[in-house]
Amino acid sequence: MNIQQMQYVLAVVELRHFERAAERCFVTQSTLSTMIGKFEEEIGIRIFDRRTKPVTITREGREIVEQIRHIVKEIDLLDYKIQALKGEIKGEFKMGIIPTVAPYLLPLFLLEFVKAFPDVKFSIEEKNTAEIQNELKRRRLDIGIVAIPLEEPDLVELPLYSEPLLLFDCHSGKGAEKREVGELDYSRLILLEDEHCLRSQVEQICALSKRQWPLASNFEYKAGSIDGLIRFTKSYQGMTILPKMAALGMPESDRSCLFSFQPPVPVRSIGLVVHKHFVKRRLLEELQKSICRSVEGMFSGEEDAMVLKPRIPRAGQ
Repeated sequence: MNIQQMQYVLAVVELRHFERAAERCFVTQSTLSTMIGKFEEEIGIRIFDRRTKPVTITREGREIVEQIRHIVKEIDLLDYKIQALKGEIKGEFKMGIIPTVAPYLLPLFLLEFVKAFPDVKFSIEEKNTAEIQNELKRRRLDIGIVAIPLEEPDLVELPLYSEPLLLFDCHSGKGAEKREVGELDYSRLILLEDEHCLRSQVEQICALSKRQWPLASNFEYKAGSIDGLIRFTKSYQGMTILPKMAALGMPESDRSCLFSFQPPVPVRSIGLVVHKHFVKRRLLEELQKSICRSVEGMFSGEEDAMVLKPRIPRAGQ
């Protein structure tokens, strides 16, 4: 068996189609099929059921595929280590970022960052926190940008910045310029879907109050994005809680509905997360610097809000 055969297997696993996998690997379908067949014969296990459309993975094959992923990832890490020792940075870099951060943070730094590494192929996906944690632990992602802390023993967290949370209240009666957490009218509070960590953070804030959270009506709406959350909140004349970065680009008409909280101001912390055995340290360091530069000063003057510049942990820490 060899690494090329393993890469062919993973291509079929992803695409569920031998012809398309062959096109991706720049070989003929017969060559790819033959190489995979030889691999299966050598290990004595059928990985794919070729009789089904699309191609399916056998029960035994799923365990083999998972091990192949680990092997290919470790070989990629070895290649990266060799490149770093030679002063070269190239290859693939896969990053996951939560949807409540991606549209606001990425435009601030991403273009400049990727231009600095022309030989690196960057792949960036929006995923919820649970997906990012799982894929980091399985080494399918190199890095995640999430709300922290996660307190996951297999992962290392590097704080980037903390941003204040704001009240977005579309009710006609505006009231005081700053609001008390304990005085919110929970019957008008609109939240994101359950898988979003911002929803959990807002629920924790509300739990600080002794007031009950009554049901608003005979329907429940859970937004899938901050943009959808804002639109529905305006339409329903309700209220929600937003991270400040999401509010920075709002039109003036919407900004009039934004209110700060009385101290202590609730904040959320955003950080980089990597596997504890992560080795692409140069890219990690440059990514951290790039993000910190892009948001530095953005929250100046906000209580409890800051840009953090932590050290990069040594491998294995």
